[in-house]
Amino acid sequence: MGTILLAATVAQLPADLVGPRISAQRETLRLIWPQGMQLFTNSAGREFIVAYHYDEPAGTFVPITRTAGDRGYLHGLDRRSYADLSRLLATVDALPDDHWRDCAAATVTDCAAVITKAPKLPLNSYFPPDVPCGPTAFTVEHPSRDTTARHVVRVAVVDLQCAPR
Repeated sequence: MGTILLAATVAQLPADLVGPRISAQRETLRLIWPQGMQLFTNSAGREFIVAYHYDEPAGTFVPITRTAGDRGYLHGLDRRSYADLSRLLATVDALPDDHWRDCAAATVTDCAAVITKAPKLPLNSYFPPDVPCGPTAFTVEHPSRDTTARHVVRVAVVDLQCAPR
C-alpha cells in the first residue's frame, strides 16, 4: 500500500523534478483516470443541456432530463443515465446553431418570453416512449459558484415528433 502511495505521489510532481518519462505516464493516466476528466474538474466552467417539456396552456416547464446523480438513477449507480444522455445529445445535435436564443436568467421560467417568441423547429424525438412529445425547450445552463443552482444562458424551442413505436 505504501509503494502505491509513493508512486502516486511521485507521479504528481512537476516534470522538471521527475523527468519526462514519468510526466508522460502521468498524462497518459489522466486520459483514463476519471478524476482528471473535465466532468470532475472545473465544473463551474461547464455547460449543461437540459430539456423541458413545455405545457403551453399552463405555461409550465417539466424537466425531461435528470442529472446522473438523480434518485431515479440510484444516485449514479444505474447506467441508464448514459443512454438518456446520449438521447439528449443526439436530439440537440440535430439543432442548427442559429436556432439558439440568448436568455440570461435564473430559471427556464424566467425565459418564457423568449421561448414563446422563438420559432419551433420540428425534430424527431430520440427519447424513450414515456417522454412526452410536442413543445420542448432545450436550455444551456451554467453552474453558479455561489449556489447549487444553475443559470440559463441560451434556449432553443422545438416541436418533438414522436417516433412510431
